[in-house]
Amino acid sequence: MSESISDFVVVPEDAARKFREHLGLQPSQTPRIAFLAGPGDVAGTFDHWISGSFDPRVPVVAYSTMFYTLIDKLQAIALLIAEPTNIPENRDPRFRFVSIPRPRPVGRLSYCRANFAFSRRVVRELQSYEPHVVLVGTDTPWWIMSSIPRSTKIILTAHNNFWAMGRKSLSWKQRLKRRIESSGLRRVTAGVCTSEETRRQVIELSGKDGQRLYTEVPQVLARFLASVPRDGQLRTILFLGRLQAEKGVFDLLEAFEGIADRHPDTTLSFAGSGEAEDELRRRATSSRYGDRIRLLGRLNAEDVHQQLAETDVLVCPTRSEFPEGLALVVLEAAVHGVPTILSSVVPAKELVVDGCLEFPADDTEALEASLKSLAADVQKLQQLRAKVTEGRERFFNRSLSWGTMLYSALLW
Repeated sequence: MSESISDFVVVPEDAARKFREHLGLQPSQTPRIAFLAGPGDVAGTFDHWISGSFDPRVPVVAYSTMFYTLIDKLQAIALLIAEPTNIPENRDPRFRFVSIPRPRPVGRLSYCRANFAFSRRVVRELQSYEPHVVLVGTDTPWWIMSSIPRSTKIILTAHNNFWAMGRKSLSWKQRLKRRIESSGLRRVTAGVCTSEETRRQVIELSGKDGQRLYTEVPQVLARFLASVPRDGQLRTILFLGRLQAEKGVFDLLEAFEGIADRHPDTTLSFAGSGEAEDELRRRATSSRYGDRIRLLGRLNAEDVHQQLAETDVLVCPTRSEFPEGLALVVLEAAVHGVPTILSSVVPAKELVVDGCLEFPADDTEALEASLKSLAADVQKLQQLRAKVTEGRERFFNRSLSWGTMLYSALLW
């Protein structure tokens, strides 16, 4: 099934006129939107978008793809401030890309200095561009937020949580950090959140009316929807994402070793890259079950979906020190009818509900028990597959996309 990029941002036919009127602009004036795009390769995604194709590196439709589409539909222009240094020359007069690296050195004083230097450069660009709207993330420094004129709308696009779900710290350091974050969030006009948990946290910190905050549902290309016949037994276990200790990769390795003797047909695969990759490879190689453990490296979108089509269960074992915003891999698996075992700090449970098993974060024994239960109970695994398959339609409902929700936020 062929899909158009335009389909992923659902707006009225007169959206451009409504947006201008909302900003108080004349029909001849062009809206200017600035997007603090962060560390992602927005320029690379743009190259695919301008040629009419989706970014093949991303298993879901990229936020930046939808941003470009919305700018096009609103007949606006945009400034994109990105952290990567390989930003190409401008290739379309509607979009201007600016590279402002954001180092994050260790040490409080060094970090503050780097943050201030980054903020100063961003503020300089914003002052020069004079946008009507600025899109910011949850990690936008307070200095930037406070420098934006009151007449400029600030729209939040929140992809990460401020604390791990259900694990809000009461330490004085964290309370001080939240006060600073709260001060910045009060400037926000409206926003789009990656999960209901993220939305709840933004409401708590900002004191904003919840009606101004929307929850998007990540979208997947229809061609990836497939019914793959599987027998009942649990054989293939997959981790998909960044390889780092905070994501629970070593917990999963330990839990797998705990069931491997009793269930000799099971295998474990890690797909992704990250700072824990070398140590994970070393431990996997030295494991007595090393011949059943694979490290696949980083996969493109096509390979991610192919791997999921061959998987029986996905494990998302995020630890409590990582403030997971959603975990897109859970819905990517759901598209293939693959249930998930996830830790209690992963908000994605709200999207798959009865199509997953949840265990207490940081509890390796509980993770092992969850794996054992599915390996030993064929009927339970089949029930989870059926449940996760039932709710897949929302990942193909383009009226719930980030781009569609962003249009609604822009009209506040």
